[in-house]
Amino acid sequence: MSKAQKTQTAKCFSKAAQSYSQHANVQKQAADVLFSRLTQQNSELGAVRMFPRLLDLGCGPHENFHRLNAFTNHYVGADLSLAMLASAENTTNSVCCDMDKLAIQSNCIDLIFSNFAIQWSNSPQALFAQLYEVLKKEGRVLLSSVLDGSLNEIDSAWRAIDRCGHINSFYSLSALKSFALQAGFAVTWADEALLIDSYDTPLKALRSVKNIGANDVKTASRRQGLLGKSAYAQLLSSYPESENGFDVSYQVGFLELRK
Repeated sequence: MSKAQKTQTAKCFSKAAQSYSQHANVQKQAADVLFSRLTQQNSELGAVRMFPRLLDLGCGPHENFHRLNAFTNHYVGADLSLAMLASAENTTNSVCCDMDKLAIQSNCIDLIFSNFAIQWSNSPQALFAQLYEVLKKEGRVLLSSVLDGSLNEIDSAWRAIDRCGHINSFYSLSALKSFALQAGFAVTWADEALLIDSYDTPLKALRSVKNIGANDVKTASRRQGLLGKSAYAQLLSSYPESENGFDVSYQVGFLELRK
């Protein structure tokens, strides 16, 4: 993404700063998987492992601050959106920055935690190289990311209207693993899961992405202009319905990396 595109992405997230926590249901599911991994490791150790310095990359409104704070002596939350950071209950140790341009010194972080964020990176290859650089020896990365195959219901509904790009493209888990290995990491855990949020109307399903600020579509073929009433009605009627209602599904990848 260009600087202008990054600014637009930050603007979308900033607009959703007050509604994010209320609507980030799938993000919370993904965070639970990551914390389950941390808890499992602690059970094997027989004690809580403390990470002297922890970076929460793409932290939003510090959604995971309290749980992460139990694992570290020094928490730092980083996010592209200043409004997201400002809306957090705890605003100390916050850094507003672009993950693709981390202003963090080398070999200083013990654990990088990142939930539902790295899909916004311009270059995961370069990002993993940066993460490797800022980690201490034996440091770890624990992350989740949106994968290819996500938001199929939204894509299906829009295809009844046009062939413009209405969702972003995402990498596969195997591609992310490859990027991590190229950066020098050992992949100590990898998994993926289909996480679904369901709504009682197609309108709510379509709006769910905007409510968390993830509505900045980066594809060159994105639609320009507004829909007319008939096209909008067709969009809603074309949204696929399941036994649970109107689903918004995310294919989510999980990785644990060691330097």
